[in-house]
Amino acid sequence: MLKTSIKTSNSKCFADTLTKIYFQVGISAVQGDNAGSGSAIAIIVDRSGSMHGEKLADARDAAKMVLDVLGEANELALYSFASRVERIIPMGPVDDVDRISKEIDRIRASGGTSLYRALETVYDDARKFSSEGGSVTAILLTDGQPSDVTDVDRYEKLAASASEIGLKIVSIGIGDYDETILKKISDITNGDFVNATDRNLVSDTFRKHAREAATAGGTSVTLKIVPRESGSVNVFDQSFTMDDGIVTVNLGSVGATPVNVTGSLDIKGGTEGSITAMQAIVSYRDTDGSPREDKFPVTLNRTKNSEMVVSSINRDLVNEARLKMQMNQVEYLISQGDFDNATKINRQAMDAANATRKIELIEATRKLDRVLSSGSGEVDRKEAYNQTTKIKRN
Repeated sequence: MLKTSIKTSNSKCFADTLTKIYFQVGISAVQGDNAGSGSAIAIIVDRSGSMHGEKLADARDAAKMVLDVLGEANELALYSFASRVERIIPMGPVDDVDRISKEIDRIRASGGTSLYRALETVYDDARKFSSEGGSVTAILLTDGQPSDVTDVDRYEKLAASASEIGLKIVSIGIGDYDETILKKISDITNGDFVNATDRNLVSDTFRKHAREAATAGGTSVTLKIVPRESGSVNVFDQSFTMDDGIVTVNLGSVGATPVNVTGSLDIKGGTEGSITAMQAIVSYRDTDGSPREDKFPVTLNRTKNSEMVVSSINRDLVNEARLKMQMNQVEYLISQGDFDNATKINRQAMDAANATRKIELIEATRKLDRVLSSGSGEVDRKEAYNQTTKIKRN
Protein backbone atom coordinates (compact mmCIF):
# COMPACT_ATOMS: atom_id res chain seq x y z
CA MET A 1 0.00 0.00 0.00
CA LEU A 2 1.08 3.59 -0.63
CA LYS A 3 0.74 6.71 1.45
CA THR A 4 0.49 10.21 0.02
CA SER A 5 1.24 13.61 1.52
CA ILE A 6 0.59 16.98 -0.08
CA LYS A 7 2.18 20.29 0.84
CA THR A 8 1.26 23.66 -0.65
CA SER A 9 3.02 27.00 -0.44
CA ASN A 10 -0.26 28.74 0.46
CA SER A 11 -3.29 28.06 2.61
CA LYS A 12 -4.94 31.23 1.26
CA CYS A 13 -5.16 32.88 -2.17
CA PHE A 14 -6.18 36.28 -3.53
CA ALA A 15 -9.81 36.92 -4.39
CA ASP A 16 -9.14 39.83 -6.74
CA THR A 17 -6.18 38.58 -8.78
CA LEU A 18 -4.26 35.47 -9.89
CA THR A 19 -2.28 33.56 -7.24
CA LYS A 20 0.61 31.24 -8.15
CA ILE A 21 0.97 28.52 -5.56
CA TYR A 22 3.55 25.73 -5.38
CA PHE A 23 2.78 22.17 -4.38
CA GLN A 24 4.66 18.98 -3.57
CA VAL A 25 3.08 15.55 -3.62
CA GLY A 26 5.08 12.88 -1.76
CA ILE A 27 4.30 9.20 -2.40
CA SER A 28 5.93 6.27 -0.58
CA ALA A 29 5.24 2.73 0.61
CA VAL A 30 3.53 2.17 3.94
CA GLN A 31 6.13 0.71 6.28
CA GLY A 32 5.40 -2.75 7.62
CA ASP A 33 3.27 -3.89 4.68
CA ASN A 34 4.17 -6.92 2.61
CA ALA A 35 6.15 -5.18 -0.12
CA GLY A 36 7.81 -5.77 -3.44
CA SER A 37 5.22 -7.85 -5.30
CA GLY A 38 5.04 -6.94 -8.97
CA SER A 39 8.21 -4.84 -8.86
CA ALA A 40 11.05 -6.02 -11.08
CA ILE A 41 14.64 -5.02 -11.85
CA ALA A 42 16.12 -5.34 -15.34
CA ILE A 43 19.91 -5.08 -15.40
CA ILE A 44 21.40 -4.03 -18.75
CA VAL A 45 25.19 -4.34 -18.93
CA ASP A 46 27.33 -3.01 -21.76
CA ARG A 47 29.84 -5.73 -22.61
CA SER A 48 31.51 -3.98 -25.56
CA GLY A 49 35.27 -4.24 -25.88
CA SER A 50 35.90 -0.98 -24.02
CA MET A 51 34.26 -2.43 -20.89
CA HIS A 52 37.07 -4.96 -20.51
CA GLY A 53 38.76 -5.10 -17.12
CA GLU A 54 37.79 -3.16 -14.01
CA LYS A 55 34.62 -1.59 -15.45
CA LEU A 56 33.01 -4.90 -16.34
CA ALA A 57 34.19 -6.44 -13.06
CA ASP A 58 32.47 -3.62 -11.16
CA ALA A 59 29.31 -4.14 -13.21
CA ARG A 60 29.28 -7.87 -12.41
CA ASP A 61 29.82 -7.18 -8.70
CA ALA A 62 27.02 -4.61 -8.61
CA ALA A 63 24.64 -6.94 -10.42
CA LYS A 64 25.34 -9.75 -7.94
CA MET A 65 24.84 -7.36 -5.04
CA VAL A 66 21.28 -6.76 -6.28
CA LEU A 67 20.51 -10.43 -5.59
CA ASP A 68 21.15 -9.88 -1.88
CA VAL A 69 18.72 -6.95 -1.75
CA LEU A 70 15.74 -8.21 -3.75
CA GLY A 71 13.06 -10.24 -2.02
CA GLU A 72 11.25 -13.40 -3.06
CA ALA A 73 8.32 -11.34 -4.35
CA ASN A 74 10.56 -9.47 -6.81
CA GLU A 75 11.56 -10.51 -10.30
CA LEU A 76 14.82 -9.98 -12.15
CA ALA A 77 15.99 -9.96 -15.75
CA LEU A 78 19.58 -9.68 -16.97
CA TYR A 79 20.71 -8.45 -20.39
CA SER A 80 24.08 -7.73 -21.91
CA PHE A 81 24.83 -6.02 -25.18
CA ALA A 82 27.74 -5.49 -27.52
CA SER A 83 27.37 -5.98 -31.27
CA ARG A 84 24.27 -7.98 -30.41
CA VAL A 85 21.90 -8.16 -27.46
CA GLU A 86 21.80 -11.20 -25.20
CA ARG A 87 18.92 -11.97 -22.85
CA ILE A 88 20.99 -13.83 -20.25
CA ILE A 89 18.23 -14.31 -17.68
CA PRO A 90 14.58 -13.86 -18.74
CA MET A 91 12.27 -12.02 -16.35
CA GLY A 92 11.49 -14.30 -13.43
CA PRO A 93 11.64 -14.74 -9.64
CA VAL A 94 14.95 -14.46 -7.81
CA ASP A 95 14.77 -18.09 -6.68
CA ASP A 96 18.21 -19.47 -7.57
CA VAL A 97 20.86 -16.96 -6.55
CA ASP A 98 23.81 -19.28 -7.22
CA ARG A 99 22.69 -19.97 -10.79
CA ILE A 100 22.09 -16.27 -11.51
CA SER A 101 25.49 -15.34 -10.02
CA LYS A 102 27.23 -17.85 -12.29
CA GLU A 103 25.45 -16.39 -15.33
CA ILE A 104 26.59 -12.90 -14.31
CA ASP A 105 30.20 -14.09 -14.00
CA ARG A 106 30.08 -15.43 -17.56
CA ILE A 107 29.63 -11.95 -19.09
CA ARG A 108 32.71 -11.14 -21.19
CA ALA A 109 33.66 -7.97 -23.09
CA SER A 110 33.96 -7.81 -26.90
CA GLY A 111 32.30 -6.09 -29.85
CA GLY A 112 30.33 -2.88 -30.45
CA THR A 113 27.61 -1.01 -28.53
CA SER A 114 24.06 -1.86 -29.68
CA LEU A 115 22.42 0.42 -27.12
CA TYR A 116 19.15 1.11 -28.91
CA ARG A 117 18.50 -2.54 -29.63
CA ALA A 118 19.19 -3.39 -25.97
CA LEU A 119 16.67 -0.82 -24.75
CA GLU A 120 14.14 -1.95 -27.34
CA THR A 121 14.48 -5.56 -26.16
CA VAL A 122 13.97 -4.57 -22.52
CA TYR A 123 10.95 -2.45 -23.48
CA ASP A 124 9.33 -5.39 -25.29
CA ASP A 125 9.80 -7.63 -22.24
CA ALA A 126 8.68 -4.93 -19.78
CA ARG A 127 5.51 -4.30 -21.79
CA LYS A 128 4.45 -7.90 -21.21
CA PHE A 129 5.24 -7.62 -17.49
CA SER A 130 3.35 -4.31 -17.28
CA SER A 131 0.23 -5.80 -18.87
CA GLU A 132 -0.01 -8.04 -15.80
CA GLY A 133 0.14 -5.05 -13.43
CA GLY A 134 3.87 -4.98 -12.68
CA SER A 135 6.50 -2.26 -13.04
CA VAL A 136 10.10 -2.58 -14.19
CA THR A 137 13.08 -0.45 -13.23
CA ALA A 138 15.87 -0.90 -15.78
CA ILE A 139 19.43 -0.17 -14.62
CA LEU A 140 21.61 0.55 -17.64
CA LEU A 141 25.40 0.63 -17.39
CA THR A 142 27.42 1.73 -20.42
CA ASP A 143 30.77 3.32 -21.20
CA GLY A 144 30.55 4.12 -24.91
CA GLN A 145 28.83 5.75 -27.84
CA PRO A 146 26.03 3.67 -29.43
CA SER A 147 27.09 1.88 -32.59
CA ASP A 148 23.59 0.98 -33.83
CA VAL A 149 21.34 4.08 -33.53
CA THR A 150 22.63 7.60 -32.87
CA ASP A 151 19.45 9.59 -33.58
CA VAL A 152 18.37 11.14 -30.27
CA ASP A 153 14.76 11.44 -31.46
CA ARG A 154 14.43 7.67 -31.71
CA TYR A 155 15.62 7.26 -28.14
CA GLU A 156 13.15 9.92 -27.00
CA LYS A 157 10.25 8.14 -28.70
CA LEU A 158 11.25 4.80 -27.19
CA ALA A 159 11.57 6.40 -23.74
CA ALA A 160 8.11 7.99 -24.08
CA SER A 161 6.63 4.57 -24.85
CA ALA A 162 8.54 3.12 -21.89
CA SER A 163 7.14 5.80 -19.56
CA GLU A 164 3.58 4.97 -20.62
CA ILE A 165 3.97 1.39 -19.34
CA GLY A 166 5.77 2.41 -16.13
CA LEU A 167 9.24 1.35 -17.27
CA LYS A 168 11.79 3.53 -15.45
CA ILE A 169 15.31 3.73 -16.93
CA VAL A 170 18.23 4.47 -14.60
CA SER A 171 21.30 5.37 -16.67
CA ILE A 172 24.83 4.94 -15.34
CA GLY A 173 27.54 6.28 -17.61
CA ILE A 174 31.26 5.53 -17.34
CA GLY A 175 33.91 7.25 -19.42
CA ASP A 176 33.21 8.37 -22.99
CA TYR A 177 29.46 7.78 -23.22
CA ASP A 178 26.74 9.89 -24.89
CA GLU A 179 25.35 11.97 -22.02
CA THR A 180 22.61 13.50 -24.18
CA ILE A 181 21.02 10.13 -24.92
CA LEU A 182 21.37 8.77 -21.39
CA LYS A 183 20.04 11.99 -19.84
CA LYS A 184 17.04 12.05 -22.18
CA ILE A 185 15.91 8.47 -21.61
CA SER A 186 16.27 8.81 -17.83
CA ASP A 187 14.43 12.13 -17.64
CA ILE A 188 11.55 11.01 -19.84
CA THR A 189 11.01 7.84 -17.79
CA ASN A 190 11.57 9.62 -14.43
CA GLY A 191 14.69 7.61 -13.69
CA ASP A 192 18.10 8.72 -12.41
CA PHE A 193 21.08 9.77 -14.51
CA VAL A 194 24.43 9.00 -12.87
CA ASN A 195 27.89 10.01 -14.02
CA ALA A 196 29.92 7.26 -12.38
CA THR A 197 33.16 9.06 -11.56
CA ASP A 198 34.17 6.25 -9.18
CA ARG A 199 33.26 2.60 -8.71
CA ASN A 200 31.28 3.26 -5.53
CA LEU A 201 28.66 5.21 -7.50
CA VAL A 202 27.97 2.10 -9.60
CA SER A 203 27.29 -0.16 -6.62
CA ASP A 204 25.43 2.57 -4.71
CA THR A 205 23.05 3.15 -7.64
CA PHE A 206 22.36 -0.56 -8.10
CA ARG A 207 21.74 -0.94 -4.37
CA LYS A 208 19.43 2.09 -4.17
CA HIS A 209 17.08 0.93 -6.90
CA ALA A 210 17.14 -2.70 -5.81
CA ARG A 211 16.08 -1.56 -2.35
CA GLU A 212 13.23 0.48 -3.86
CA ALA A 213 12.02 -2.59 -5.74
CA ALA A 214 12.25 -4.72 -2.61
CA THR A 215 10.19 -2.25 -0.56
CA ALA A 216 7.68 -1.30 -3.28
CA GLY A 217 4.23 -0.62 -1.88
CA GLY A 218 2.69 -0.16 -5.31
CA THR A 219 3.42 -0.68 -9.00
CA SER A 220 2.16 1.03 -12.16
CA VAL A 221 1.87 4.17 -10.03
CA THR A 222 0.27 7.14 -11.79
CA LEU A 223 -0.32 10.59 -10.34
CA LYS A 224 -2.89 12.91 -11.91
CA ILE A 225 -3.08 16.59 -10.97
CA VAL A 226 -6.58 17.84 -11.75
CA PRO A 227 -6.95 21.64 -11.46
CA ARG A 228 -10.33 22.88 -10.31
CA GLU A 229 -10.63 26.67 -9.96
CA SER A 230 -7.29 27.31 -11.56
CA GLY A 231 -5.32 28.09 -14.67
CA SER A 232 -2.11 26.43 -15.85
CA VAL A 233 -0.30 23.59 -14.04
CA ASN A 234 3.41 22.79 -14.28
CA VAL A 235 5.69 20.09 -12.82
CA PHE A 236 9.41 20.77 -12.32
CA ASP A 237 11.06 17.54 -11.18
CA GLN A 238 9.29 14.74 -13.06
CA SER A 239 8.40 14.16 -16.69
CA PHE A 240 4.67 14.49 -17.38
CA THR A 241 2.02 14.65 -20.05
CA MET A 242 -0.93 17.03 -20.20
CA ASP A 243 -4.36 16.44 -21.68
CA ASP A 244 -7.20 18.94 -21.37
CA GLY A 245 -5.36 20.70 -18.54
CA ILE A 246 -4.86 17.51 -16.50
CA VAL A 247 -1.26 16.54 -15.71
CA THR A 248 -0.29 12.85 -15.64
CA VAL A 249 2.97 11.61 -14.11
CA ASN A 250 3.96 7.95 -14.58
CA LEU A 251 6.13 6.81 -11.65
CA GLY A 252 6.40 3.04 -12.11
CA SER A 253 7.02 1.30 -8.77
CA VAL A 254 7.35 3.30 -5.55
CA GLY A 255 9.16 2.03 -2.47
CA ALA A 256 10.00 3.23 1.02
CA THR A 257 11.84 6.36 -0.13
CA PRO A 258 9.29 9.07 -0.99
CA VAL A 259 8.98 10.11 -4.61
CA ASN A 260 8.30 13.84 -4.80
CA VAL A 261 6.36 15.60 -7.53
CA THR A 262 6.86 19.36 -7.25
CA GLY A 263 5.13 21.98 -9.35
CA SER A 264 3.06 25.13 -9.58
CA LEU A 265 -0.60 25.96 -10.00
CA ASP A 266 -2.27 29.24 -10.96
CA ILE A 267 -5.44 30.04 -8.99
CA LYS A 268 -7.85 32.50 -10.54
CA GLY A 269 -9.48 35.26 -8.54
CA GLY A 270 -13.13 34.91 -7.59
CA THR A 271 -15.65 34.76 -4.78
CA GLU A 272 -14.26 34.74 -1.26
CA GLY A 273 -14.43 31.53 0.75
CA SER A 274 -13.17 27.96 0.72
CA ILE A 275 -12.31 26.48 -2.69
CA THR A 276 -10.94 23.20 -3.99
CA ALA A 277 -7.88 24.35 -5.89
CA MET A 278 -6.89 20.94 -7.26
CA GLN A 279 -7.23 17.23 -6.74
CA ALA A 280 -4.36 14.72 -6.69
CA ILE A 281 -5.36 11.23 -7.85
CA VAL A 282 -2.95 8.36 -7.16
CA SER A 283 -3.66 5.12 -9.05
CA TYR A 284 -1.61 1.96 -8.62
CA ARG A 285 -1.50 -1.81 -8.22
CA ASP A 286 -1.29 -2.86 -4.58
CA THR A 287 1.10 -5.59 -3.43
CA ASP A 288 -1.69 -8.17 -3.78
CA GLY A 289 -2.22 -7.11 -7.39
CA SER A 290 -5.50 -5.31 -6.80
CA PRO A 291 -6.04 -1.88 -8.41
CA ARG A 292 -6.36 1.12 -6.09
CA GLU A 293 -7.21 4.77 -6.58
CA ASP A 294 -6.91 7.41 -3.85
CA LYS A 295 -8.12 10.99 -4.24
CA PHE A 296 -6.75 13.96 -2.30
CA PRO A 297 -8.49 17.34 -2.68
CA VAL A 298 -6.46 20.47 -1.92
CA THR A 299 -8.52 23.27 -0.42
CA LEU A 300 -7.59 26.92 0.00
CA ASN A 301 -9.33 29.97 1.40
CA ARG A 302 -9.85 32.76 -1.13
CA THR A 303 -9.74 36.22 0.49
CA LYS A 304 -9.41 39.92 -0.29
CA ASN A 305 -7.06 40.33 2.67
CA SER A 306 -3.64 40.46 1.00
CA GLU A 307 -1.75 40.37 4.28
CA MET A 308 -3.41 37.09 5.23
CA VAL A 309 -2.38 35.57 1.90
CA VAL A 310 1.23 36.69 2.22
CA SER A 311 1.55 35.63 5.86
CA SER A 312 0.36 32.09 5.02
CA ILE A 313 3.15 31.39 2.52
CA ASN A 314 5.41 28.39 3.16
CA ARG A 315 8.74 29.91 2.15
CA ASP A 316 10.64 26.63 2.39
CA LEU A 317 8.44 25.00 -0.23
CA VAL A 318 8.57 28.10 -2.46
CA ASN A 319 12.36 28.01 -2.40
CA GLU A 320 12.55 24.28 -3.13
CA ALA A 321 10.06 24.54 -5.99
CA ARG A 322 11.86 27.49 -7.53
CA LEU A 323 15.16 25.68 -7.20
CA LYS A 324 13.83 22.73 -9.19
CA MET A 325 12.29 25.07 -11.76
CA GLN A 326 15.68 26.77 -12.15
CA MET A 327 17.34 23.39 -12.71
CA ASN A 328 15.18 22.90 -15.80
CA GLN A 329 16.51 26.22 -17.11
CA VAL A 330 20.08 25.22 -16.27
CA GLU A 331 19.71 21.88 -18.05
CA TYR A 332 18.41 23.57 -21.18
CA LEU A 333 21.28 26.06 -21.19
CA ILE A 334 23.80 23.24 -20.71
CA SER A 335 22.29 21.39 -23.67
CA GLN A 336 22.76 24.55 -25.77
CA GLY A 337 26.36 25.01 -24.61
CA ASP A 338 25.47 28.31 -22.94
CA PHE A 339 27.51 27.75 -19.79
CA ASP A 340 27.78 31.44 -18.87
CA ASN A 341 24.01 31.84 -18.47
CA ALA A 342 23.74 28.38 -16.91
CA THR A 343 26.20 29.59 -14.27
CA LYS A 344 24.15 32.75 -13.65
CA ILE A 345 20.91 30.81 -13.16
CA ASN A 346 22.66 28.31 -10.89
CA ARG A 347 24.00 31.15 -8.73
CA GLN A 348 20.36 32.19 -8.17
CA ALA A 349 19.51 28.55 -7.49
CA MET A 350 22.24 28.42 -4.85
CA ASP A 351 20.41 31.12 -2.90
CA ALA A 352 17.18 29.10 -3.11
CA ALA A 353 19.04 25.95 -2.01
CA ASN A 354 20.56 27.74 0.97
CA ALA A 355 17.10 28.98 1.96
CA THR A 356 15.71 25.41 2.00
CA ARG A 357 18.34 24.45 4.61
CA LYS A 358 18.59 21.00 2.99
CA ILE A 359 22.24 19.94 3.00
CA GLU A 360 21.96 17.68 -0.07
CA LEU A 361 20.50 20.52 -2.17
CA ILE A 362 23.07 23.02 -0.94
CA GLU A 363 25.98 20.67 -1.71
CA ALA A 364 24.65 19.77 -5.17
CA THR A 365 24.24 23.41 -6.27
CA ARG A 366 27.73 24.22 -4.98
CA LYS A 367 29.19 21.27 -6.87
CA LEU A 368 27.30 22.34 -9.99
CA ASP A 369 28.73 25.86 -9.66
CA ARG A 370 32.26 24.47 -9.54
CA VAL A 371 31.61 22.37 -12.65
CA LEU A 372 30.00 25.19 -14.64
CA SER A 373 32.53 27.88 -13.74
CA SER A 374 35.51 25.82 -14.87
CA GLY A 375 35.42 27.59 -18.27
CA SER A 376 33.07 27.22 -21.23
CA GLY A 377 35.55 25.15 -23.20
CA GLU A 378 36.20 22.69 -20.38
CA VAL A 379 32.81 22.20 -18.72
CA ASP A 380 32.12 18.56 -17.86
CA ARG A 381 28.57 18.23 -19.21
CA LYS A 382 28.25 14.73 -17.79
CA GLU A 383 28.91 15.88 -14.24
CA ALA A 384 26.76 19.01 -14.70
CA TYR A 385 23.81 16.83 -15.71
CA ASN A 386 24.58 14.50 -12.81
CA GLN A 387 24.18 17.32 -10.29
CA THR A 388 20.99 18.73 -11.84
CA THR A 389 19.44 15.26 -11.68
CA LYS A 390 20.35 14.97 -7.99
CA ILE A 391 18.62 18.27 -7.26
CA LYS A 392 15.46 17.50 -9.21
CA ARG A 393 15.06 13.96 -7.89
CA ASN A 394 15.69 14.86 -4.25
